[in-house]
Amino acid sequence: MLWTKNGSIPYETTDGTEGWQPAPDKPDAPEGKEVVWLNWEWVIRDPKPQDREGYQWNWNHLEMAWVEGRWGNVEVVAFEDQAEPTFLPDTGFTTDQLTMFTTAQLL
Repeated sequence: MLWTKNGSIPYETTDGTEGWQPAPDKPDAPEGKEVVWLNWEWVIRDPKPQDREGYQWNWNHLEMAWVEGRWGNVEVVAFEDQAEPTFLPDTGFTTDQLTMFTTAQLL
């Protein structure tokens, strides 16, 4: 018998804590298919297709099928060099005596 806790992948034994529930036995997969535990049940599905450049296959739980989506392009943005931050000299003030300002308040 298999056991699951909070939807975890079923195990043959528990760790002795409360909350474990019986899980159905793992079915055998037909040739060319795989068995995975998803949403509290065993799912027999095709293996993930090979991703191609710019696209990625993701499992759609609602349709119970692989769907291909465009992979986001990353754009590198260069920032201008900014001045080194300046700090108050050692004035003896404690942090609760300082006033914090937002950038908008300083402009």
